[in-house]
Amino acid sequence: MNVTYQIPGRAPDNDRDEVSRYWRERFPEEPYYAEGEHYEEYEPAYLAGHEARVRNFEQAYEQVEAEVRQRWEADKGSQSLAWSKARHAVRRAWEQAEHWGRETG
Repeated sequence: MNVTYQIPGRAPDNDRDEVSRYWRERFPEEPYYAEGEHYEEYEPAYLAGHEARVRNFEQAYEQVEAEVRQRWEADKGSQSLAWSKARHAVRRAWEQAEHWGRETG
């Protein structure tokens, strides 16, 4: 019997892969995209937004944005993307996560 471990508050790895594929395709069309930016810079922000929605499905984004920002600042490590840029991708992924599965699968 093969049971996969699910980290609480984190989307399953197959969801993470799908989230990455979804946003990789759409990233250049987002209003916050600037010429020369790379998806890889924004990928952690998309995943953070999606996973925040998984953890806080019943709450409005405005209720959790401060917590999401704190996590971003604490966990971003060597990521160079500042919150002022990441927040747009986080918010878009949060919004899309509400519809996940209906529009993506």
